[in-house]
Amino acid sequence: FPRRVKTTIPLRALTANTEYNVTVVAFNDVGDGGTVTGTKRTRPEAPLISLSAISSTQLHINLTAPTGSYSLTYKCIITEIDMPSKTITGTELEYTVNDLNPNVTY
Repeated sequence: FPRRVKTTIPLRALTANTEYNVTVVAFNDVGDGGTVTGTKRTRPEAPLISLSAISSTQLHINLTAPTGSYSLTYKCIITEIDMPSKTITGTELEYTVNDLNPNVTY
């Protein structure tokens, strides 16, 4: 029996969150193996996140949403060793975390 080989071909330089029609034709020396056509959408870009210390008790979070009209929700979990975590959920692109303990790594 002939050995079947699975081949993966990555498609590169595609645009995020864009629908593409893809047609694959498989063939070899024996002949045509058929055609498969499908429509797939590429994944949207991930948001960019930056953190900066404002003071010894404040941390500023800045989110940059991907290009296009996206709904962006975030969850920030702040944990100090041996302390309960603090969870912040929101949709704003900027947020300042207050009331942190100075000289503590979070």
